Amino acid sequence: MRALRASSLKNRGVKLFASFVLAAIMFGTVVLPAFAATPGKTVNASATLAYSLKGLHHNLAVQKAYIASKYLYVTQRSGGTVYLSRLLMKGKTATYVDEMTITHAGHGQTLDMYTYKDIDYFYFSSKADPSTSYDWSLQVARLRYAAGKTYDYTDLHRFTYLNYADKTGTRLGDTYRVDAGGNSAYTIFRVQTAKGAVTWSIYNTAALNRLLDSHEQVRMDSAAAVKACVASFTQSGSKIVRPNGSFQGLDMLSKTQIYTSGGAEGQTPQIALMSNTGAYKTLVKIKNVGTHEIEGVQTKNSKVYFTIVTDPKNKKNTQKVYYVPDSIF
Repeated sequence: MRALRASSLKNRGVKLFASFVLAAIMFGTVVLPAFAATPGKTVNASATLAYSLKGLHHNLAVQKAYIASKYLYVTQRSGGTVYLSRLLMKGKTATYVDEMTITHAGHGQTLDMYTYKDIDYFYFSSKADPSTSYDWSLQVARLRYAAGKTYDYTDLHRFTYLNYADKTGTRLGDTYRVDAGGNSAYTIFRVQTAKGAVTWSIYNTAALNRLLDSHEQVRMDSAAAVKACVASFTQSGSKIVRPNGSFQGLDMLSKTQIYTSGGAEGQTPQIALMSNTGAYKTLVKIKNVGTHEIEGVQTKNSKVYFTIVTDPKNKKNTQKVYYVPDSIF
């Protein structure tokens, strides 16, 4: 008798839930539980040490490391001021040489070198938002390295109105934070709005830089900027690809593969791979570098590089750059 009553109650519960779901669909009054974005595959990997960073002049976390041909460049931030340091690579050590400073630049997560008209430039964080806890950047600037120099972000040619950066040039919302990366052929912007949605947009690098040549500020809602956009997609809510629930950097291989890293102190560092349509391909969990904060990501010579803040208190000589082969993605 108890079994029959339990079965009856169970069936009644199922019917009530079905009616509840039907009402939600019909009237749109209820939001059902959301599920996190799921990768096509998950891989556990061991990383290889590329460089130990030595002699940094600031006891601050590296926000992004960029490996060039002879030098390795890193950003560190204090409030909205970003220090860009140059380190000489030799063996598995990269040693501080000199630095420059950009004031009111923001968080410092954007640092990606590309070549335009035979000149090496960086895409760089720009326009700090002091109303946010982390001084998120609201713009992206073009920068040439100049040892010993101090610039304000307003001294640099830069992209503005990033909340219009997509294939149609329509307003995405109020800008919350922006970052960028890419290569000499294609540029990618990541724009997060105040409501939380994230838009990824890919542009022709040369076309954007021709605009920067003649304009100190290039508005992303301009017809020329919209024309330079080759692809874009928006993610929101649980569909946002954000490893460990955080965003610590991005890079793009060609115009088809987008890498993004995530993880704070106490978490296993992770790197995700997406397609240029936002399809979540792969999640790689780095198992041999401890549960430390991961910073940045860079694709180079079939490797995916990232920085680990190995000691949260002592950062001048302890931070390390590792890599995993891109074939595991």
